[in-house]
Parts: sequence; structure tokens; C-alpha cells
Amino acid sequence: MFFKLAMKSLLNRKGSVILTLMAMTVSIFVLLAVEHIRYQAKESFANTVSGVDLIVGARTGSLNLLLYSVFRIGSPTNNISWGSFEDITSHPQVKWAVPIALGDSHKGYRVMGTTKEYFEVFSYGNGHTLKFDKGHAFSHLLDVVIGADIAKKLGYSLGEKLVLSHGIASTSFSQHDDRPFTVVGILKPTGTPVDQTLHVSLEGIEAHSY
Repeated sequence: MFFKLAMKSLLNRKGSVILTLMAMTVSIFVLLAVEHIRYQAKESFANTVSGVDLIVGARTGSLNLLLYSVFRIGSPTNNISWGSFEDITSHPQVKWAVPIALGDSHKGYRVMGTTKEYFEVFSYGNGHTLKFDKGHAFSHLLDVVIGADIAKKLGYSLGEKLVLSHGIASTSFSQHDDRPFTVVGILKPTGTPVDQTLHVSLEGIEAHSY
């Protein structure tokens, strides 16, 4: 009895029922899409960097800091001082820390300043460490270590001279032709943003900014 009454009621209002079902279907698909994106973002982060419990930066949004430091996207609102970094590294609960500073670019690829310890402690995926395919870490002011994708797509090898450009566009009219960097190392493929990054020393970043 109640079932028949319910069916008649639904049939009498089939237009609104159809709209309601469509709205519920769209909502479910949206929720599933958001969950999928969240899961993929989490997996992407886990595959990009591992063994990292904390990312520290100048006051900014957490998403901006994550994109800047891990995925090499965007630019920082400010940088922390070297003194602050030393305070962090000297904390007894900090096992290791490496500074990261995004500079300009080379043919659309980001330049990142760091220290040689980066190549020793940074890991990705399931604890995989960075390996050199050729060469070694930078040791001089104008040395650069390039990722596997850059070496492959641009055909670079050890000893190549690179001119860095201001900005992050693939084409720039402001370049430092008088201070080229020399490729001293090429990293093995990682499947992470490391493959598309040029790594120089912090001093190299500072010298290039003038």
C-alpha cells in the first residue's frame, strides 16, 4: 500500500525527481573527483620527496610553500635569513636540513640554489637518493648540476656552458652572457621535478642576481 502510494507520488512529480537524481549524481561525481585529486596530490608529493617531516619558509600560505619548495612552482614572498637557517639546523631534533632558493631560469627550466648536502640527504619515492649519471656536485661559484630531462631534451653534456636568464619564461631578453655556468654534473632520472631543475650553489644564485 505504502509502496504504491510512493510510486504514484513519484510519478506525479517525475520532473522534480529527475532533477533531484541528476543533482545527486553530479554531486557524487564531484566528490569522487575531489577525492581523486587529493589522493593524486598526496601520491605525487610522496613520490617527489621522502624522509621530510617539515618544510620551513618565510611567512606565506602552506600551499605556496609546498609548490615553491617541492614542485618548483611559483616564487616565494620572502626568504628566511641564513641565521634563521642555522638556528633550525642546530636544533637537537633536526637530523638534517638543506636550504632551497629558486632563482631565475634557463630556457624555461627553473634554477635552484642549495648546498652540496642536498645531493647527499635528499630522497624521493621509497627512500631513493639522488645519483649522478655523470660528473659530480658543484664545487665552484659558476658550476651547475642539471636534471636528466634537461640533459636529454637540450642535448647537454659535461663541460657545457649555460647562460641563465632573468624570469622564468622560456624566452628572456635579460641574460647574463658575461657569467656563464659550466655543467659539472648530470643526475640520473628520478621522475620528479629534480629532472627539470638546474642546481647551483647559493653563492651562484646570489652572484647571478647582480
